[in-house]
Amino acid sequence: AAGAQGEFVGVRMISAYHRARGDLARKRVLIPDTAHGTNPASAALNGLEVVEVKSGPDGIVHPEALAALADERTAALMLTNPNTLGLFESHVEKLAEVIHGVGGLVYLDGANMNALLGIAKPGHMGVDVMHFNLHKTFSTPHGGGGPGSGPVGAAKLLADFLPGPIVVGE
Repeated sequence: AAGAQGEFVGVRMISAYHRARGDLARKRVLIPDTAHGTNPASAALNGLEVVEVKSGPDGIVHPEALAALADERTAALMLTNPNTLGLFESHVEKLAEVIHGVGGLVYLDGANMNALLGIAKPGHMGVDVMHFNLHKTFSTPHGGGGPGSGPVGAAKLLADFLPGPIVVGE
């Protein structure tokens, strides 16, 4: 297993959450053009429609661009932060507000989590679910021979949709 499997599970959890609420119209996942390459695949493999969000000239997503695409069909925003250009998505809290405002959830691709450790907390940024790559964040880099692993962390509203085994912490 690796991060892509954790990502697939996170998107599956989002779909299950919306289905459990009877919100069957939520079939769109908004994905920035600077997101990790596995994001569109994970959304599509979960039967969801991928909608690209264009980043601004500064290489990050702006709330106005996201708001123009977010609506009652939005299941989630899949965000990579820092993005694949190596830039911190500085509007992340506002992006989360836009998505939460239309009833969607925020997925964080944890592929670049090593850049956030000790600096930022995804839960404080409005993230609802994420995977993180143990092999990249806490051990060897990709391709360095380390084992792949992609555990999933989630906000309480998604706790019932987590697969097992579950490790609970404060």
